[in-house]
Amino acid sequence: MSDLSLIDHLRELRRRIIICSFAVLIGWAISYWCFDVLIDWASRPFSAIGDGGNVLYVNSLFEGFALRMKFSAIGGVVLSFPVLLYQFVRFVFPGLKPKERKLIGWALASSIFLAGLSLFFGYQYFIPFAIRTMVGSEFVPHNVGLMLNYDQNVFYILNFLLWGLITFQLPLVLEILLYLDLVSRKALWQKSRYVVVAIFIIAAIASPPDVVSQCMIAIPLLILYFITILIAKIFGWGRDS
Repeated sequence: MSDLSLIDHLRELRRRIIICSFAVLIGWAISYWCFDVLIDWASRPFSAIGDGGNVLYVNSLFEGFALRMKFSAIGGVVLSFPVLLYQFVRFVFPGLKPKERKLIGWALASSIFLAGLSLFFGYQYFIPFAIRTMVGSEFVPHNVGLMLNYDQNVFYILNFLLWGLITFQLPLVLEILLYLDLVSRKALWQKSRYVVVAIFIIAAIASPPDVVSQCMIAIPLLILYFITILIAKIFGWGRDS
């Protein structure tokens, strides 16, 4: 595709966009059809704080309908992500050099691993801990009942997982910059104090407005940051200039 004219490139891009649009639409339909299963998965972390009854409640007539539409749209993007990624790679790879193709292939595999790691630990450990902490006696007295909004709290789960997934890609971006010698290990180590502050700012933006959720994103990112520098040192990436 590197020998194609600009018009041919635009036509190829249009074709890829059409395919991606159909993939998202199909993913949306699947998410809409499987909504009961997916919403049960998303709301399950709240079952641990109930007394056997309902914990989540709707506050308006159209809340259930709006949540199903938004949830299905997000599910459509998530389910179609492999297709979106494949179409992007097919569009970009022909114009890349062998070294760059190898780099992107390695980066895609690492990205999928980090995404899976983020989703697993976020859903299994971070979210249950955050929920238990936020509704614990330290913040909610025993004589106060719980009546959590359905839409807001389901999207608390999705928001945490999606932003966690995105922010956990940052170490991969940093590793690529080290691999290409665009940044140095020495500079990253010397500026680590500023990175710590920046990571907590990113976590504050990416997570719901509570300290527990912010720390649950920031602390793993800090660990991954220093692991990234260690990996670069092992393989000799990132010139020390």
